[in-house]
Amino acid sequence: MPETKKERLDKILSRFGEVGQIRAVGVVSKEGLLITSRMPPEMNERIVAALCSTIMASAETASTQMGIGAVNDIHVKTDQGTILLQPAGEKAVLIALAETGAQLGLIMMEIEVRAKQVQEILEEV
Repeated sequence: MPETKKERLDKILSRFGEVGQIRAVGVVSKEGLLITSRMPPEMNERIVAALCSTIMASAETASTQMGIGAVNDIHVKTDQGTILLQPAGEKAVLIALAETGAQLGLIMMEIEVRAKQVQEILEEV
């Protein structure tokens, strides 16, 4: 029996998490709905999905108003880690929470690759 889209997306998140120093990953729709995730139990994944979608929408609105082009990625650095948001096509955003002191260069390269894989799966008919 062929794998479902969700199973394929879950595999992508698992492989992305293997990079290390990543506390949470997920795929959310541009509307803020959770598609799938791997987050610790103390995180409310639905709220995280909605908030990350709001951050992306705000950045896209700002970039449009400023006339500076499309948003390629967003990084929000905090005392306890870095939130990374990467568009995955027109429909979704790949989100990750990297630990404080994480190798962001490696994680940023990986999130780009994984976002393209997510996009391909979600655009299949």
